[in-house]
Amino acid sequence: MKIAFNIEIITFLEITRMSENFGYIDIILLAIMAGFILLRLRSTLGKGADNMPMKPRFTQTQSNEEYTNPIAKNKVDGDLKKFDEKSFIKGAEAAYEIIINAFANGDRKTLKSLLTKKLFNNFEDVIKDRSSKKITSHMTFIGIKETKILNLNSVGSLYKVKTKIVSEIVNCLKNEKGEVVEGDPETIKLVTDVWVFERDLKNSNPTWYLTELSSEEETKH
Repeated sequence: MKIAFNIEIITFLEITRMSENFGYIDIILLAIMAGFILLRLRSTLGKGADNMPMKPRFTQTQSNEEYTNPIAKNKVDGDLKKFDEKSFIKGAEAAYEIIINAFANGDRKTLKSLLTKKLFNNFEDVIKDRSSKKITSHMTFIGIKETKILNLNSVGSLYKVKTKIVSEIVNCLKNEKGEVVEGDPETIKLVTDVWVFERDLKNSNPTWYLTELSSEEETKH
């Protein structure tokens, strides 16, 4: 053991120096005391202390997936590529907020990265129509009240997850004069969305893409 070995060397040097001033009996007594100290150290630290494994330290060169759950991602367990429900729900909630905000703001770049091609085209058509009519969307996301997986289908490695998301939103549309033409900027609506996300777990791309959706609104009193 390194600690014990270093102490033994120091003790030996001290004994050598002191031997110049002390007699033979004193040296024997000091050696006995040194041996006793070493035995106590071994019993306290344990003989295998040098071989104890250290916890890996997080560095910038390591993958951070052990520590965070990025948006709309699912952990893949080796070759089994298992579906992780908790990780999926957390990612779906984050993706939900990003998508509805991006749609309200007409952020096509963000939408394109999270929607399937067909659904993105539908969203883009609505955004273009609003723009041509000089209508703007004003949306305030309050928060998510409930998220629940309704159905999970898989064909081979392709997974489709039907997810119910209940949220509170304030939303309205305004014309170029700033007049409200749809919705109510003062009313919180309870919105129930059913979204379907899909992903091929064999694909190295970890993104779950939104592929289908439907929604219902209820005014909150």
